Amino acid sequence: MTADLFQAVEQHDHKRLALLLSSGADPNKGLPQQPVWLPLMSAIEELAEGGPIESVLLLLRHGAPVNPIDPGRTAIPLLVAVLNQQLEAARLLLAAGADPNVTDDEGDSPLRLSVEKKDHRMAALLLLCGADKAIHDSGGMSGMSALGRAAWNLDIPMIELLLAAGADPDSPDVDRQTASERLPPRKESDPQIWDAAAVLLGRGSSSNAEGSL
Repeated sequence: MTADLFQAVEQHDHKRLALLLSSGADPNKGLPQQPVWLPLMSAIEELAEGGPIESVLLLLRHGAPVNPIDPGRTAIPLLVAVLNQQLEAARLLLAAGADPNVTDDEGDSPLRLSVEKKDHRMAALLLLCGADKAIHDSGGMSGMSALGRAAWNLDIPMIELLLAAGADPDSPDVDRQTASERLPPRKESDPQIWDAAAVLLGRGSSSNAEGSL
């Protein structure tokens, strides 16, 4: 019956999905070749292809887990929602108890991924739901904190959002770099945006630093 669940999700047939779930199909089981990839993750991915949000809602109502079920933390519903920029799915997951500060096997977190994708609404939602408690954590492939990644992106609205949520620009990341030290070279950037970011991060005017960047 597990394969039937996945098929209903992939065919965007939420009415069949509801019938399967009410008949006892288990949303906590993956396919033999992908045991930790559950129907809920597929339902979230299918939203980008026109899949109904009702599929996500139905799976949650029938007990689909919102937090990692495998010790390796290789498949996490909230990270799937963030990666696919599915705000409504993230809202449902967080309302159902998803951990906003969860990290996967590569050290990525929902907040840092939302910053990387420049998804301001997702980042604001995560901060509202408790991601501010780990706002200084860093990791993932870049090793940056959320604020450091926003600085690297020269994303002024995201920098402002994170600072308002309590991010400390002087907090070092895993590479002992502060957010201002994660700014890209000024000479390769829009100087006005770079200067604005530098001021926000407490670096001040760039006029004396430009030559070394």
